[in-house]
Amino acid sequence: MMKNQIQTVILKGDFYKHLLEDYKSKITKRIKTEDYKIVIFYFGMKNNNYFSINQKKIFEKVGFNVDLIHTLDEGEFINLLKKVSNDEKVLGINVELPLPFNFSKKILELINPKKDLDCLNPINYYYFLISKKEDLESVAIPSVANAVYLMLSYYEIDFQKKDVVILGNSLYTGLAIAHLLIKFDSTVQIINQHTYDIPEKCRKADIIISVTGKVNLVDSSFVKEGAVVIDVGFEVVNGKIMGDVNKESLIGIAKAVSAVPGGVGLLCNLSTVINLYKLLNQR
Repeated sequence: MMKNQIQTVILKGDFYKHLLEDYKSKITKRIKTEDYKIVIFYFGMKNNNYFSINQKKIFEKVGFNVDLIHTLDEGEFINLLKKVSNDEKVLGINVELPLPFNFSKKILELINPKKDLDCLNPINYYYFLISKKEDLESVAIPSVANAVYLMLSYYEIDFQKKDVVILGNSLYTGLAIAHLLIKFDSTVQIINQHTYDIPEKCRKADIIISVTGKVNLVDSSFVKEGAVVIDVGFEVVNGKIMGDVNKESLIGIAKAVSAVPGGVGLLCNLSTVINLYKLLNQR
């Protein structure tokens, strides 16, 4: 007798619109948004100009004026970052990563912690690391990690005390997601390019989260029946947005798989708005 094929759920991030309206209401009760600016720096690397444009749009929906600043000169960037960090009219600052290769990573220390929209300043990142799950409503969270958390929570996917494999170990993506899930007693294994037999390790996971930027890396050979797959990867190929996951190959195998585009990416930009509200409450 043939097994009943699993009805795979496609996880979409369009519910962000309802959350955005909620946070817009909360923020506008605190301040007059038209009196303040949001500043977003971008460098045109790894498609971060795409994210910066969409982030500009989401803050404009909240009511802010938004400056998009592009520079590849380290000295100019440092001067501008210092200026906006001390400008009382600038309420929030984000720097779309990755930084250009010749930039010092210590530059992120110059972001005013009270204006840090993506938890990039080491001070804010430290507070995120030491926080408990009970603190998450008030602590700024790296946007990618919070986006994954929002996706799992909205679709009521049980991730507490589950086996999770994360493909990718960047500080503000894979590692940040791992630290967030560990707060919920998940058992997390982080995979890098040197890990032996990656598909075998992934097949043991209840949840797979891929943040590599390698198109169609994850297919049916990586996924056990009934697993959940969250695609955080992002790449533009011939003008088309593609993710890490070969979604079509997982239909009927995975319990759920997130969409790209229209999935976690929408929630990343929302997460910077959420962080802004948390930072306002800390003032």
